[in-house]
Formats: sequence, structure tokens, C-alpha cells
Amino acid sequence: MRVYSHFCDNGQVNSYLVTLGEEGCKALVIDPADLDETLIRIIEGHRYEIAGILVTHDHENHVRGLGKYQKIYPCPVYAYRSSIMGLETRRLDEEQDLDIEGMRVGVMRVVGHSDDSLVYVIGNAIFTGDTLAAGRVSSTTSMSRKATLIAGIRSRLMCLDDNMLVFPGHGCPTKIRIEKMFNHDLLENEVVLS
Repeated sequence: MRVYSHFCDNGQVNSYLVTLGEEGCKALVIDPADLDETLIRIIEGHRYEIAGILVTHDHENHVRGLGKYQKIYPCPVYAYRSSIMGLETRRLDEEQDLDIEGMRVGVMRVVGHSDDSLVYVIGNAIFTGDTLAAGRVSSTTSMSRKATLIAGIRSRLMCLDDNMLVFPGHGCPTKIRIEKMFNHDLLENEVVLS
């Protein structure tokens, strides 16, 4: 498996291109924040065929490039909501496994940052959107939502293999083991609700 990480200046967000091989194989896009010349060169240069787009949540900075992708590389869009930016999606449930053109994708819903937040597991990598980032959990609108987010991360993500790579929507990649050891939000014994 190969993961291309692409930082999108417009929105300050990470977008990912995931493939199972080197040349001429299927690829998935995770969080289509933008489709620029750099990404097009990678896709076209390796003759990747975009088999699907996975949306972690529908905040505008994470899906801004969805329309461009659909015009240039029309393919199914997978998300928790049934439509994003007026485009129909294949709605995903709480937890399920997908097979997208031979690529196995695990889906988990981890709410708190937003009600439609999904996390995707592909091979030894997890794509967390705005749920978990290196050293922190994502922002929330209240302490009770933060407690919900932390509980979801602890019960669904921290039980994964320690060497699982974490690719967040913002910031640098990390590993589950590192987050167990150093993520301050997860190390606190409890969240006090006000």
C-alpha cells in the first residue's frame, strides 16, 4: 500500500491518495480538499484510476475539491451523509467493511467533532479526519462533546494495533502507540463536564 499525503493550503487540511500498487492500479481519495496540478501529476503519472472518494466529515475545508474530482475522475463518493455539496453519496453506517475495487476499507463512526465524523481503516493505516491528530483530539463545541469524542477514540481507536499509522486531517502523521503514550487529551483520567 502506498499513501500520498497532500497538504492543501486553501483550508489548511491534509488530503490523501491511497493505492495498493505502483502503476496503473486503483486508488482512493480521502478528504478531497483540493485537486491541484500536483495531485493530477501523481494520478496521471502513475496511471492511477480513482475508484472512490472517502469523506471523513463534510466540513467545507475537507470537501472543497469534490466537484473538481467528480468532473475529472467521476467515481462513487462515500460518506455518512447522503449528499455533500449537492452531490449524491453512498451513505455509510456506523460500522461496516467495504470492498472498493479490491481495496478493503473498514469504517467507524466517531462523533464529537461533528455528527457525521467517520474514520477509515485501510491496511495498517487509519485516516481520522478531524477526530484524532498527533498529540491532541480535535476541537469540539462543548465539553460534553469533547467527552463523547474522547470516549469514542478510546473505545474504537486505542484498541487498534499499536503500530497502526494515523493520518489526520490536520498536522503530521503519528501512530496509535505514540498517541497512547503522549496524547494529553487521552491521558487525562476524566473530563470534567461544566
